[in-house]
Amino acid sequence: MPISRLLYSSVSRLEPGALTIDRQITRVAGEAALLNEEAGITGILVFVEEQFIQILEGEAEVVEEIFERICCDFRHAQVRLIDLVSVKERLFDRWHMARLCEGDDPGSSLDDDLRNIRYLLGVNARVAVERMHETLLSYEEVVP
Repeated sequence: MPISRLLYSSVSRLEPGALTIDRQITRVAGEAALLNEEAGITGILVFVEEQFIQILEGEAEVVEEIFERICCDFRHAQVRLIDLVSVKERLFDRWHMARLCEGDDPGSSLDDDLRNIRYLLGVNARVAVERMHETLLSYEEVVP
């Protein structure tokens, strides 16, 4: 069965409150990982310069349902579908919802790598996806 891979970006509407933005994102990614595991979804959530960048992989109908919920989620503004493709295999098969955020590894090049991914979204979606995967592999030891 072919797998759908969806890539989108949105502007964050998260505001610091009882929890910092970083902790809110960690909680959202953790909750999503549990739900995604049940639904057979894999992917990654990146947070950089007040923007979410996310990849969802799985059965087409399930991926589209999740994206529809995201589009209605008050935490997102200016949701933009960047790419939706059918692929033979998952790229993020080890993660039901990995996360990478600015500031996760102070003193490293992670923040620069995430800004580069954000730039690539408007230039070449395929390369942006590959770069997200490479960056996750490079930093998986240091990020939650």
